Amino acid sequence: MDINPQWITLVFASNAMIASIAGAFVNTRIARIEFKANVLSVNRQKWIETMRDLVASLNAQLLTTAAIRHTVEEPTGSVIARDPELFRRVESLLRTVSKIELMLNPLEKDHQQLEALMSGAVNQLRSPSPDGDIEERIDVISRDIIQASQAILKREWVRVKRGE
Repeated sequence: MDINPQWITLVFASNAMIASIAGAFVNTRIARIEFKANVLSVNRQKWIETMRDLVASLNAQLLTTAAIRHTVEEPTGSVIARDPELFRRVESLLRTVSKIELMLNPLEKDHQQLEALMSGAVNQLRSPSPDGDIEERIDVISRDIIQASQAILKREWVRVKRGE
């Protein structure tokens, strides 16, 4: 059996061409996976850290403002307008709430729940407490905020570990 040398050359050239195309395809897939693992996971980790810090600040601000609000029987707006320190604290609280809201996805159920809890806390601070237990109500909401945040952060951390 006589094999034409041109056929051997063609087979080897075809193998080399297939290997180079397959190699480029594999390298592209690996680069895409590495991009997700490196860039997206790093960004998600930063989001988790920022969110954790903001929720901690929010809870501290809520509890502090509730303690101050507990001592005030007048409408909140007039008291805030007279007291620059209280004005600064309320402004800081509202800024923290806004930052958290901007970090949330309004389409996700647990994010909606967290946003509703924050709004409820701010509304509690705005309205005079008829029974005078504003600190207790804010403490309950604060614990609910922590639980909702922990669920969100846990889910995001799982995504980081998967490289998403």
